[in-house]
Amino acid sequence: MSVALQYNLTTGEPFLRLPPPFSNIIITPPRMSDVEPSVAIMDDPAVAPFMGNRLGQYTPEKAERWLAKVKAQTDAVVEELRTGAAETGGPVSGCPVRHIREERADGTEVYIGDVGLVRSGWPEVHDVEERTRLASANNALPAGDPNIAWHIGYYLAPSHHGRGLMTVAVKTMMGWGIAWLKARYIRSSAFEDNPGSQKVLLKNGFVLVDTLVEHVQVGDTKKTLYLIEWTAPS
Repeated sequence: MSVALQYNLTTGEPFLRLPPPFSNIIITPPRMSDVEPSVAIMDDPAVAPFMGNRLGQYTPEKAERWLAKVKAQTDAVVEELRTGAAETGGPVSGCPVRHIREERADGTEVYIGDVGLVRSGWPEVHDVEERTRLASANNALPAGDPNIAWHIGYYLAPSHHGRGLMTVAVKTMMGWGIAWLKARYIRSSAFEDNPGSQKVLLKNGFVLVDTLVEHVQVGDTKKTLYLIEWTAPS
């Protein structure tokens, strides 16, 4: 599924619109105003246990640092598109959008989650040197290289769970990535006790490739992690 970016007529900000029945849902670049709502979602007990050991307590300070980082990444891709890549059809170095928003009848846009399609950093690899080697080699590949390993990760506000929304959001991002990133290999993962996240991936053509038993320390518990991947048909 190939998906085209649209642009906000007032701000010029790019966005992807989900298809019906979720046509009031858009995916935009991050905004620094997302700090407060992102902390509220990440600290929710329906979300926090599945975010792994990388976050600890998600504070506004951590959110600000994270949003500044990912906003710089998406801003760079927006600039690539603005300066010519949009006319050539890519490829570009990354995805310009990732934050999920609900458009309300009064015109406001409410932040409800994140779906990031980025170059894989192999976060499941415990050995720091090996993880750095893999990520560095992946990041060195030029835009459009079919050997790039991409990673998709996501979370959604509990108020919107159980509707199939994230399955469609992931499908939409994959469609854009296949067309504009020339993505052929996308990695992801899900905890054993998170069947909802597993279903999102499996419904989008991902397959389970490995089970890492008691691999991630979350609080006092070691959790089993499923590695789930998508590879483009030959």
